[in-house]
Amino acid sequence: MLYRLAATLLLAAPAFAQTPVTEAARAYREAHEAAILAETMDFLRLPNVAANRDDILANARHIIGLMEARGIDGRILEAGDASPAVYGELNVPGATRTLMLYTHYDGQPVEPENWTSDPFDPVVRAGRLEDGAAILDDPLAGDIDPDWRIYARSASDDKSPFIAMLRAIDALRAAGLGPNVNIRFFLEGEEEAGSPHLRALLEAHRDLLEADLWLIADGPIDTRGDPRVLLGVRGVTSMQLTVHGASRVLHSGHYGNVAPNPAARLALLIASMRDETGRVLIDGFYDDALPISNVARSYLEAGAFDEASLLAEPGIARTEWGPGALYGEAVMVPALNVLGLDAGATGPATRNAIPDRATAAIGFRVVPGMSLDWLRARVRAHVENQGYVVLDRVPTDEERLQHPMIAELHWSPAGYEAASTEAGHPLIGHLVSIVDTASERPVRVVPLLGGSLPLAPISEVTGTPFAIVPIVNPDNSQHAPNENLRIGHLWDGIELYAAILADDWEGD
Repeated sequence: MLYRLAATLLLAAPAFAQTPVTEAARAYREAHEAAILAETMDFLRLPNVAANRDDILANARHIIGLMEARGIDGRILEAGDASPAVYGELNVPGATRTLMLYTHYDGQPVEPENWTSDPFDPVVRAGRLEDGAAILDDPLAGDIDPDWRIYARSASDDKSPFIAMLRAIDALRAAGLGPNVNIRFFLEGEEEAGSPHLRALLEAHRDLLEADLWLIADGPIDTRGDPRVLLGVRGVTSMQLTVHGASRVLHSGHYGNVAPNPAARLALLIASMRDETGRVLIDGFYDDALPISNVARSYLEAGAFDEASLLAEPGIARTEWGPGALYGEAVMVPALNVLGLDAGATGPATRNAIPDRATAAIGFRVVPGMSLDWLRARVRAHVENQGYVVLDRVPTDEERLQHPMIAELHWSPAGYEAASTEAGHPLIGHLVSIVDTASERPVRVVPLLGGSLPLAPISEVTGTPFAIVPIVNPDNSQHAPNENLRIGHLWDGIELYAAILADDWEGD
């Protein structure tokens, strides 16, 4: 029952109000639906796994072609070994404000055998795959149902928002309603690889990146079908922590109470880091974390998150953070998450043996104010304070005899700092008012998303506020097989972005 309820909610889409701008965008879209869909599918046919530089370059050139067809000055930006970013520039006479529109055009790797169709040969189904919807032979031949879905890698994450932006510009021009701001584009080519060179790209081309606001198009709308404006993301880092015991697996009868038990020690070590409510016990862990502001808390209380669905759908009785705590409050504080455990064997494979090692994969989510380097230092100090000698390799036989407690620690090279825009910033208030005017559904303002995006480099290098304004359906299966886009969400995205680009943003 919960699954069916969630599926119904996920099918919902924002209903946009009848304003001159949204009416014009809708009329333009209705007259060009087949062309918009064809343009989207042509883009999706280009393989875009970040690790394949030739494919990424082909995508970048395609993007420049889409820009130039609209009179947008496009160019490829490079820095060292970075996959190219694509920059676009459209100046509007008389405009006093500049918006930087960000998407990424690379996609997650694919395993074609797990897809029901070729991930780089987009198909249109007459609904959801889970409901048995069939592939349409010629979806461009007649009327296009908004509940149809495009299935392809990057259909939702993150190529379709770029098409929606371009078509919003087309619609405004056709109606003589804008755009009324200067527009810049920054399309990243390695976001799905962890944005390892984003900071270098931004610093190398800083002179091109001046804007009043970065508008990030990534992620889904609210599960209730409401539009969202997201103001920040938690940072993320992870580690592999191994507790070492004897040099080999030992008989539990001969060595029980004699040999160190790595599995038991690892359990105690984790328990020393985190209590049953999720509160982190590492000394100083919360010292630099910025508290939830009154404005942010007011957004939480106004329904920033679909609290009931986010807990009920996966079968959660209450937040771990504590009785009465909101989902939004729980994801706006730092977290230590045990992601995996490996020691010995269970089930039929269980042996009466003491393992020689036990490993935990542990992830951290951090909030604005916290430094990843500082966090890593505090974690190492905590492990050492529990009596462990900390190594970055497997101990030698001599070290095993010398030190009774040995841990091996490796941090993932990937990771993001947290980033956020102040909820009370006047440009954020103006953006929310634009979205509110354009939509018949309530705008859900999310102060901090529980997940992570590489927004810290943007904020730190440019010093510019940002906001995330997503358009795609929440059940889009991003990063997974059978990624999809509900076509009606693309239509609504054109209207939403048209409303944002038609405004002159003056007075803020």
